[in-house]
Amino acid sequence: MRLRIEELTLVGTSRTIHFEPGMNAIVGSMSGGKTATVSCLRALLGADVSVVPELRGRTIAGTVLVGDRRFRIVRTLVTTANAMVEIAEIEGRRQVWRLPASQLQAGYDETFRDWWRDVLRLPRLHVPRAPNDDRSPLVPVTISDYLMYCVLRQKEIDSSVFGTPDNYSKNIKRKYVFEILYGLYDPEAAGLRDRLREVTTELAALTADANTLERILLSTAFASRAQLEVERQETERELTQARQADFRLAGNINRTGPTTVTLRERIAETEAEIARIAGATEAEAVSVTNLRELHGQLIAQSRRLTRALVAERLLNDFEFHTCPRCGAGVPERGDEHTCRLCLQTPPNLPTPSSLSAEQDRVIEQVTETEELIARSTNRLAQLQTALATRTEHRADLGAQLDRATSTYITDQADHIRRVAAQQARLEEHLARLDDGLALHDRLAGQAERVAELEREQEDLNSKIDATRHSNQTVSERLEKLDDAFEAALRSFDAPRFDQPGSYISRKTYMPVVDGRPFADLQSQGVEVLVNVAHVLAHQHVALSDPDIPLPNLLIIDGISSNVGHEGVDLERLRKMYASLLRTATDHVDRLQIIVTDNDSPPIEGIHRALELSDTDRLVPMSPAEPGDTQLADGPGEEAGD
Repeated sequence: MRLRIEELTLVGTSRTIHFEPGMNAIVGSMSGGKTATVSCLRALLGADVSVVPELRGRTIAGTVLVGDRRFRIVRTLVTTANAMVEIAEIEGRRQVWRLPASQLQAGYDETFRDWWRDVLRLPRLHVPRAPNDDRSPLVPVTISDYLMYCVLRQKEIDSSVFGTPDNYSKNIKRKYVFEILYGLYDPEAAGLRDRLREVTTELAALTADANTLERILLSTAFASRAQLEVERQETERELTQARQADFRLAGNINRTGPTTVTLRERIAETEAEIARIAGATEAEAVSVTNLRELHGQLIAQSRRLTRALVAERLLNDFEFHTCPRCGAGVPERGDEHTCRLCLQTPPNLPTPSSLSAEQDRVIEQVTETEELIARSTNRLAQLQTALATRTEHRADLGAQLDRATSTYITDQADHIRRVAAQQARLEEHLARLDDGLALHDRLAGQAERVAELEREQEDLNSKIDATRHSNQTVSERLEKLDDAFEAALRSFDAPRFDQPGSYISRKTYMPVVDGRPFADLQSQGVEVLVNVAHVLAHQHVALSDPDIPLPNLLIIDGISSNVGHEGVDLERLRKMYASLLRTATDHVDRLQIIVTDNDSPPIEGIHRALELSDTDRLVPMSPAEPGDTQLADGPGEEAGD
């Protein structure tokens, strides 16, 4: 993917740096701020902020070209993970983003680092923190990890490959990025590794649980499953015998002789008679209550009839001539059909003869009801007496039965206790044996599951190895990388050793020069040449293979560190510059190279993007502070990622 930095501005100052396609150089003295400029470029590209104190808190703005899209990025140089970064697309779709730097916040779908990874179309993968431990937590591969292959920093250019010796975590990410770039870590293999992690985790847990359970069983009486099964059979047989003995004993108690049988029959008959009498008593009591209510109603009706008869006889022809309230005379008014006092038509009342007949009938009903009440009351008293007699008789029969059975039960008490105790002991022992057998069943199930997981683990490892070694495209890419690395070393005229032939190790992914690993090179000048040849080789392969997702940008900080500037060393330095310039020129539309050096490039044709000095540093000094030391290059400038 084409990645080009077009311009970098230090907001609030007059410092603006313009970069051209092809090869650019930043030159100047040791205290000018070249490495600080590289730190700003890395921050612009999404890496964590790691700058000198004079730059902390300042804001940078830059224009970058990614593929065919151009973006303007504004970022404050602070180490806060949720500090906001502003992005605006120039022309095209004109999209705008405002994202937290590296830590996801509520309300945001991605971070600035994620945005860079997506816009560069880099794979979004999570890898184990420890590659040799499938149970280790997964960590994301970030834009900073991919930038290791694009930015060769000053503090590692003459000592290591991407900081490998002194940063174990960084070295792990370096290997992962190598595998991702060249197809060794493909999505299928990643899915297999994820499943392998799950299998390994479950296998370890089951194995530990099984070992613990086995140690517990060995220290108890349940160590032998065969012995448990034998004891369980014997215990079940003894428990069956104890239950049969208990059943026989209960039967014997129920069959203590003819006397007890007769008493039980009589008790049953008496209880049935008591139930019948109790039911009749309750019904008779209800009948008495109903009759008494009826008697009261009849008496009330008789009284109403008596009042009606008296009123008919005494008040029928009574007329008011004097007002009963004030004593004044009542004048003639109304007619023969209305009442003289209230002027209303009197109601039609029963005749005296019908009222008398009704009165006689009610009196007869009252007399009959009183007779029924007397008869029911007498019957209720008889039933209550009979119920009391039967209840007393039932209690006497129960006492006789208790006396009849007490002698036998007393004689069998010891035997009953022994049978019950034996039955309880056998049931408890059987439960303990079942618990022990359940533990053995669990152990056997775990063993089966462990064997199943081990088979799956072996199968997954085989599939992962197959994806790693059977891909012909991967092999061809690695061979191209070896050839590009060897060609770069030859073009630099780097010193050679006894076994000609340089390549990239398939185990460590580190450069090997004529049979010597990078760590054995000893000479820092040679290490610089090897490091530059190494990163240049990766770019050559990526430029020839569009499926390799390496961003086509190369930043080399301190390119001439520990390389001599006289004689053969100067010639090698010129050849290294010439090789870089030739590559950038051949791929001017796709690859941009930015180098920093204390001195001007020893060849022509390289764009000097920035020239710094002790008096013209990256952060321009104000006229009032001509003697202050603001920026300095060197290994101690950055704190590291």
